[in-house]
Amino acid sequence: NIFDVSKNRECNLKIGGIDGNTVEFWLKKESFSAAATQTEVLFDIFTTASISSSLDYGRLTVEISGHGAGTSTLSPFYVTYMSGTDGLTKQNIGTSITTATVADDEWHHYAFRFKNTGSNISVDLFVDGDFNSNVTDGTTINYVSGTLVGTIGALATHPSGTDAGPPQAEKGWGKLSGSVDELRFWKVSRDSKQIQTRWFDQVGGGTNTDDANTHLGL
Repeated sequence: NIFDVSKNRECNLKIGGIDGNTVEFWLKKESFSAAATQTEVLFDIFTTASISSSLDYGRLTVEISGHGAGTSTLSPFYVTYMSGTDGLTKQNIGTSITTATVADDEWHHYAFRFKNTGSNISVDLFVDGDFNSNVTDGTTINYVSGTLVGTIGALATHPSGTDAGPPQAEKGWGKLSGSVDELRFWKVSRDSKQIQTRWFDQVGGGTNTDDANTHLGL
């Protein structure tokens, strides 16, 4: 990578509550199968050199769960956003979103926006370009340094709070059953206008060859 902080050319997977982050993607899902997996991971980033109980730990995860019988009215979406032991873990988010509305075998666009607000973290969810819900909880997080790696459609490593292998799960577990397209990870909290005017459009630019949209990490 070309490194130039003045132009936002830095770690492509940068996590930090001050600038915030945005994760957006298209998802088409036919069904949930609790028998196959409890959780299906859409996007996962973590710091490779630190365990979840350490001050150097960082994590951003977007996942869905079918929950099981009797909970079909609960939103399937959960988010994790952590630096050290601060942040929030497996926070449920979504209003009038159910397993049936997500698994309707149609394409839908979802955007998750993270940022510090006061002493908490604010997470906004947009569905098909429209604002859906906000959760303000947890504690603020700072810039996450170190080596960060990520995965699409499965866990990058075992979940936060479990620093061991199976049955807690490791890389490749929590596989997504469905289709994902045009996933974008931003190193900044996108404003509502940016999300609502670009959700159905392409976004150009990049970190290495172009000064445009260098906040676009992936």
